[in-house]
Amino acid sequence: MAYSSVRVHLGGRNAMTLARLIDAFLSLVLPDRCAGCGRLGSVLCDECCRRLVGYDGDPPRVADQLTGVRIAYVFEGPLRHALHQLKYRRRRRVARPLGALLASYLRAHPLPCDALLPVPLHRERLAERGFNQAELLAREVAAGTGLPLIAGPLVRLRATKQQALLDVAGRIENVADAFMWRGPAPPARVVIVDDVLTTGATVNACAAALRAGGAREVYALALARSRGQAPLSHR
Repeated sequence: MAYSSVRVHLGGRNAMTLARLIDAFLSLVLPDRCAGCGRLGSVLCDECCRRLVGYDGDPPRVADQLTGVRIAYVFEGPLRHALHQLKYRRRRRVARPLGALLASYLRAHPLPCDALLPVPLHRERLAERGFNQAELLAREVAAGTGLPLIAGPLVRLRATKQQALLDVAGRIENVADAFMWRGPAPPARVVIVDDVLTTGATVNACAAALRAGGAREVYALALARSRGQAPLSHR
């Protein structure tokens, strides 16, 4: 399958090697503070990693466009702090250890997958933040698993409201028809990568666009979800 207009990163090894060299240089000049606890020494310290809690609640019911959903950790404690550092403090380097954790999870809990795709940001949000945290995580997952990463043709058509400000019904309405696949037919089995899954409305809307483009199986892989979230329901 050819992707002439699609950015395909076969594991992203060259880019990830360069990123790690830059990280190593910066760590010599500017000592790292842990994004989870603030301790000097690393971007995410071993103690904070040991405190992460695997997501072991009841598996959420699959939303109507998704074949399956996997969630690695509970969104609390050091992981919550680290993700906030990544998204709102714009500490891009935090994506490296978080993405490595997600890659390790996927290796231990594999999904049928021909390619990884990050949840896209609208161009206005991307310009404001400067990066897409889901794509940074997906690049690390690709590097850690050897799976291809496709970025580009799954686009966000409009700038939606922040999902965190809405209830379940509002979240579903907010992202309905907000995504489109623009490019050659996607692979048959794709995994959508995101940072935090709440109701699943966003990944479900992405899955609808991928299915419309020709994908047969669409899975969601999220780094975290809060305890006590209501199960994903059929629309």
